[in-house]
Amino acid sequence: MKTLISGHSQILKDIAGYSTSAVLGQALGLISGFVVARLLGPSNFGVWNAVSLVLAYGAYSEAGILSAMGRDLPFYLGQGDFHKAQELENAGVVITLAGGGVVALVVLGLSFWPGCSSLMALGLRGMAMVLVLQQAYTYHRTVLRSYNEFGALSRQQVLLAVLNATLAIALVAGLGFAGRVAAAILAQAAILFYAVRLRPWKAISIPNWQVGWHLARVGLPILISGFILSLLATVDRLIVITFLGETQLGYFGLALILASIVSLIPTMASQVLYPRITYRYGETNKDIHALRPFVLIPPIVFSCLLPLLIGPLYLALPLMIKTFLPAYVPGIGAMRILLLGIFFFSILGLTDYLLVVIGKLKQLMLFGCLALTLDIVLDLVFIRLGFGIEGIALGGTLITYFCYACVIIGYALSHYTRQLGDWVRYFSKLFWPYAYMVGLLFLLERWGNLPGASGITGDVLTVGLQMVLFGLGCLPLVYAASRELKLEWSLAQLVRLKGAL
Repeated sequence: MKTLISGHSQILKDIAGYSTSAVLGQALGLISGFVVARLLGPSNFGVWNAVSLVLAYGAYSEAGILSAMGRDLPFYLGQGDFHKAQELENAGVVITLAGGGVVALVVLGLSFWPGCSSLMALGLRGMAMVLVLQQAYTYHRTVLRSYNEFGALSRQQVLLAVLNATLAIALVAGLGFAGRVAAAILAQAAILFYAVRLRPWKAISIPNWQVGWHLARVGLPILISGFILSLLATVDRLIVITFLGETQLGYFGLALILASIVSLIPTMASQVLYPRITYRYGETNKDIHALRPFVLIPPIVFSCLLPLLIGPLYLALPLMIKTFLPAYVPGIGAMRILLLGIFFFSILGLTDYLLVVIGKLKQLMLFGCLALTLDIVLDLVFIRLGFGIEGIALGGTLITYFCYACVIIGYALSHYTRQLGDWVRYFSKLFWPYAYMVGLLFLLERWGNLPGASGITGDVLTVGLQMVLFGLGCLPLVYAASRELKLEWSLAQLVRLKGAL
């Protein structure tokens, strides 16, 4: 197993490879998502976004087993207890498959509910099949992450994206909504077959139920925390389809695709670092200070680099939608607000994972519940005020995620310092890049237009100029990020030196 001590360069290599594969996959997903959205139209695309919630919520059918495995498997590997690690893997696969099967049957039953439209029923039945396949593949990915096999994960990530994109476009073009459902089933089945064929599961036997109970007891609070966060990420869709209808959800669903691009690299980096800090936590006999460089530096680095992704998308979005997806023009405002708001969720880094690693799950659940309550209240207030999906994007994403990020990052920071001056300096470094980005975008939209430019050619030249100027304007952010990475390297060296002594 590649350990945390395998080196700073190996960590960066894994992050780069895993993130690159994720970016390629997301690019394919974005292209196919746009094509599918265009082929289906806002209404049917809204139905697809609704039924796909089954996969988001059904992911928690594992009863906390995989959540506990993701934390404890690297921990026991760090301690050198390989027998315990094998018991965890065996219990994990059996209970995960069983839980996915039970929830799939429930979803299948719901598809026969009299109030379901024919499209909704078809989608639910397809998602019941995908759910079982998804859970099996999630178990496989959890094991690979625990052993730091990010090369295999990267290849599989790209392959799944290619399968999803190719099948979705081809089958939707020929079969419409039914083709989108069929594409999801075929892609998930193919990637599972490929993954297990290359790295077969270890012999499955009757699990040690004491180990299974331990995993459930450890994982249930993690699962509940994750479910709350999943609700936080998806409740906006439920509110949109309930109060505003399928077409508005279609607009909002396209906005969510764009927002997922922004959070992609931070998410991949966190997944690479998570098993390493868990391994390190076990190796150092639960020394929380050994984790400091990997918890407090990444949010600042992400804060400096995310504008490089958000800004160009924000500037190019209106032209892209008007040119390629004119039916979705009413959603441009919500899309731009979501892009600005997802910044705050994406800077979390490993701060929320830290609370999982050190067992502060009650606090994580409390913070999640407070954020979820704030999200719902703001969504309903803005709908009542007539702001539509723009109001939901503002309340449910920008305001809610800002508050959530401040609380989670602040609580993680409190484990390392309680000095007011340290807090002021840290949060100033954390949020100045966002203020800088917003100010730069405002100036470019107001004064960054080409004089006399008109028509599609003029629009393209104007957006191109704005993006170039924005990139040049972000050079100070790149410099700030490089300084933080050097600091991370220095701190990591000191931590390892202290451990050696």
